Amino acid sequence: MQSGYFDDKAREYVITRPDTPLPWINYLSSRVFFSLICNTGSGYCINNDAR
Repeated sequence: MQSGYFDDKAREYVITRPDTPLPWINYLSSRVFFSLICNTGSGYCINNDAR
């Protein structure tokens, strides 16, 4: 089962089906912000230090 394709021009993986075989998780981060976002709509954010 193929859930998407890699777009060479945009240099990104494009998901075409939301029912991926495993959860697809993306993360965004900087020195003071961290976030995980799942293809199912769940996720969380942390500001400053997670400890």
